[in-house]
Amino acid sequence: MSTASLQNSTAAGEKKSQARSLTIATAIMMGSVLLSRVAGLIREQVLAGFGGTSYQMDAYVTAFLIPELLNHFLAGGFLSVTFIPIFQQYLIRGQRDQAWRSFSNLLSVGSALFAVFIPLAIIFTPSILGLMGKHISDPAHLSLTVRLTRIILPAQLFFYWGAFFSAVQMAEHRFFLPAMAPLCYNLGIILGGLFLGPIMGIEGFAWGVLIGAFAGNVAIQIPGAMKSGMKFHFRFNFSDPDLIKYVKLTLPLVLGLGMTFSNEIFFRFFGSFLSEGATSSINYALRTTMIVVAVFGQASGMAFYPFITKMAAEQQFGKMTEMLNSVLTKIAIYLIPISIFMLLLSEQIISILFERGKFDHQSTLETASVFSIYLIGAFAFSASMIVSRSFYATQNTIVPLIITTTTSILSIPLYIAFSKEMGPQGIAAAAILGMTAQFLVLYGLWCRKYGQAGPAVKLALSIVKITLICCAVAIPVYLLKNRIPVLFAGNILFQNLFTCTAVTLPSMFLVFVLYEATGIQRFADSLKGFLRKRKRS
Repeated sequence: MSTASLQNSTAAGEKKSQARSLTIATAIMMGSVLLSRVAGLIREQVLAGFGGTSYQMDAYVTAFLIPELLNHFLAGGFLSVTFIPIFQQYLIRGQRDQAWRSFSNLLSVGSALFAVFIPLAIIFTPSILGLMGKHISDPAHLSLTVRLTRIILPAQLFFYWGAFFSAVQMAEHRFFLPAMAPLCYNLGIILGGLFLGPIMGIEGFAWGVLIGAFAGNVAIQIPGAMKSGMKFHFRFNFSDPDLIKYVKLTLPLVLGLGMTFSNEIFFRFFGSFLSEGATSSINYALRTTMIVVAVFGQASGMAFYPFITKMAAEQQFGKMTEMLNSVLTKIAIYLIPISIFMLLLSEQIISILFERGKFDHQSTLETASVFSIYLIGAFAFSASMIVSRSFYATQNTIVPLIITTTTSILSIPLYIAFSKEMGPQGIAAAAILGMTAQFLVLYGLWCRKYGQAGPAVKLALSIVKITLICCAVAIPVYLLKNRIPVLFAGNILFQNLFTCTAVTLPSMFLVFVLYEATGIQRFADSLKGFLRKRKRS
């Protein structure tokens, strides 16, 4: 065999190996994220049954505002995307001791900052919350929100530690325990509500947040980090080049207001100016939407990030673009039809998930109207996560800073105008418009610098074809969904389950048939390839 043929064969083998590893990692992350989101859904169901869309639930949702701001500005939320490249470079060079020195210094310095700012935030909680809308100014509402906020605040230190422990595992392509963190977190909230709620009311859920954060981010992550060879000792070197590099990489992200982060802040802030229950309705709708976003966008991003980080370190930008387009296409194939059919069945889905206890049918209607709007932007939410991580992998945080901050600031007039005209639905509409703009601009800039026009046009055409196919299938679904025979007249839950099943299964089958016919996705070829691999193994 010639040298050129041997090199081509080796490259093809490496490409297949990378694709297989990425598929396995993505499957692990999707499964674990799905489990954690199911736990999150159960958490929201318990909360809905306990408080419905009352002011107590508004207080609980608003109580996360200051903790999330603290987590954002002390970079806990960005640690995995900024620390992994630094840590992984040392692993590639075989300098493991230096990798752990960098780990120890960053963990020690950041923990000291949290130890200062958490008490300050606890002291000034009433003053900060006093800036919110008209309903939180009610003394009982404000007092409850302050108590819940102060309980939740210390959990941010556990999230910071957990980000480090998870990052060192993911750098070694160990995904299982990091994927369990959100599952344990949600279980902690559920158990806190079930066992402490009857005694302490809504405060039981807040204590569950604290317990779940420790269990998921510290208790189960330390063994995994130690298995990855963790070596930690207290180290405070403020002149450490890695600390300076980390600050330079992270500062743009901290100063930036990405649409994902700003959405969490804006819906709480602008929702506080609306009628009682509005913040709760938006929260239920957003959490339900984020189930599908997390399964496709978050899981794919977490699995795909270590691979593209390695490619970036080796300056294989063409391969990065190829992998980026492949991941975006696969997300579109599944997420777009799921989003459209969920939109058509939004009332039935919200009723199935939440309509029990204090969450009545009026709460269902209010939440479903917001949910249907969020679903329109589900693909943009997921795709934006993927594209942003491509920039982070190249250690370019300036471009995402400029784009995400500009988009978020420009969306503020939309939040103001839409919330006044449309109420909670307007807040959802402002969010999806901002997120869609953020994705399109980031992807366009990536292709301009690292990609080519051809693959980008191919991706755009694929997304258009997928959307047209799904919309064509959705038309008869929309016309027929209200004509489903009533088989469970005395049970709304079973009737809604029957309606969703009767509509979704044949519709998704038809979509996949049209995918096959138009060449968007060759499921038959994929199945044959999978079976051949099974036989060889």
